[in-house]
Amino acid sequence: MKRHKIALLFGAVSVLLTNLFQVWSPWLVRQAVDHLQAGVARSLIARDAGLILLAVVLQGIFLFTMRMTLIRMSRRVEYELRNDMFDHFARLPASAYRTRKVGDLMSRATNDLDAVRNFLGPGIMYSANTIITFIMAVTLMCRIDVRLTLVSLIPLPILSLAVARLGAKLHYYYEAIQASFAALTAKAQETLSGIRVVKAHVEEDGEYRAFRRLHEDYTEKNRGMIRIWSAMGGILSLLGGIAAAVVLWVGGSSVVHGRITLGEMVAFQIYLAMLVWPMIALGWVSNLFQRGAASMERIRAIMDLPAEEDVVRNGADGAGAGGVGADGVGADGAPLTTDATVELRGVGFQYPETDRFVLRGVDFTLRPGETVAIVGRTGAGKTTLLNLIARLYEPTEGAVLVGGIPADQWPRGALRRRFGIVPQETFLFSDTIGANIHFGFDDGERKPDADRVARRAGLEADLGQFPAGLDTVIGERGITLSGGQKQRVALARALALERPVLLLDDAFASVDPGTEEQILESLFGLEHRPSILLATHRRSALLRVNRIVVLDEGRIVASGTHESLLTEGGLYADLYRREEVVEELEAL
Repeated sequence: MKRHKIALLFGAVSVLLTNLFQVWSPWLVRQAVDHLQAGVARSLIARDAGLILLAVVLQGIFLFTMRMTLIRMSRRVEYELRNDMFDHFARLPASAYRTRKVGDLMSRATNDLDAVRNFLGPGIMYSANTIITFIMAVTLMCRIDVRLTLVSLIPLPILSLAVARLGAKLHYYYEAIQASFAALTAKAQETLSGIRVVKAHVEEDGEYRAFRRLHEDYTEKNRGMIRIWSAMGGILSLLGGIAAAVVLWVGGSSVVHGRITLGEMVAFQIYLAMLVWPMIALGWVSNLFQRGAASMERIRAIMDLPAEEDVVRNGADGAGAGGVGADGVGADGAPLTTDATVELRGVGFQYPETDRFVLRGVDFTLRPGETVAIVGRTGAGKTTLLNLIARLYEPTEGAVLVGGIPADQWPRGALRRRFGIVPQETFLFSDTIGANIHFGFDDGERKPDADRVARRAGLEADLGQFPAGLDTVIGERGITLSGGQKQRVALARALALERPVLLLDDAFASVDPGTEEQILESLFGLEHRPSILLATHRRSALLRVNRIVVLDEGRIVASGTHESLLTEGGLYADLYRREEVVEELEAL
């Protein structure tokens, strides 16, 4: 809001002038009625009419200015806040998404943000308008008749009590409604994202029932809010009507007895009518405030989450154990090193929401140009290890070094630009195959030939089947592709970046053995081959790597070549023979 001080100031001045000319009009009407009653010259009546017209025109001009300034400001704040939220979402650490649903985050960036905008625009505008109108109108009413003014304001304490009591209930309902809407959005997003699984298990009716239960809960909470809002509106209208009737009775008597003129009585009634809208608007503004406050709390809960900081931890010069001095840092803050060695020293890791260590005491080195496979049972920590190397997570204990420099001495972006990553869960964007392969390149940046990269990833035969080749749009999350095709597009995306280290997390799980052989032949036959670290159980890959590391319950229990580990027996030999049986059965 600090960036919008001028707009707020200009809007406040416009509100003040709008209300000034609004309350001037009844005062001119008072004068005109008294002139008519006194039978003054027509020229004086014409002057009164001209002044009333001038007041109305000026009120309209400043009303337009007020709306344009404050509503446009709220839209600008919404625009900036939505951009800030998206930027914050992108910079949150991977761990922040483990316990949060995408639908809930979408709800905060849309529905909650809309509520905040309504408070900052119409909410502020009508709050200021209500307060200034009330002060000006009551001041002029007191100038006409203090006793009559006090009588007309008798319902005010009842009004304040009603707003306070009902406002608290509105706040409760708005918090509940926003939470319910988030759950509803999350369910819709989850069902549509997993529509293939839903259809495969014939669960359309079950998902509909689950969605309907959430929808009924959302609707019921809205009904409760509407009941409170309707009660507030009814009470405000009733109190306004009572005040008008009392003023007509008491004020009429004052006119008859000559305490006030007919013109003053007419002006007083107009001022009282002006107060009816602020009384009603008070309920609406309270509504906007409660909704905006509840939504702002939900937005702040996400914005207060610590984002990844793209900075060197131990000071600007990177001094520290294994750090680099100022003369060893590039323009982007990255250490000036071409060494692609990746080393883990006594690394341990546990997720914040658990007490169990996923990894413990891991010591491991990946040398430049070396190919290493990580093998282990499901849940052994293979994916976590790869995520730690890419600094998607921070180790709980120990250190990860890249190029001989601790990972926390690297700016995150510069560190991750050392790696080409194919995650276990393949994610493709709703775009063309070519655009997905070139993801990670800036618009003006030179891009590698997508056809060549696609061939290296084993996509050559598939491209001929697509209607537009590389320009084929593949739908949300690549829904039009098979599992194997998705993995190959993801592999092509990583290869296109030509990074010194490839991190492949079960990247061939959905690829048929023949295509896998072709991809491995291409990868391992590169003239300037990157270092490759792959988590896999596939035999064809295990037979080609320089070294195999065996993980069990978060610890390295064995390391060596395929032949040496097979000779030793143990966990690796057991896992390898199981995979051998599985692949033989799949070949039948």
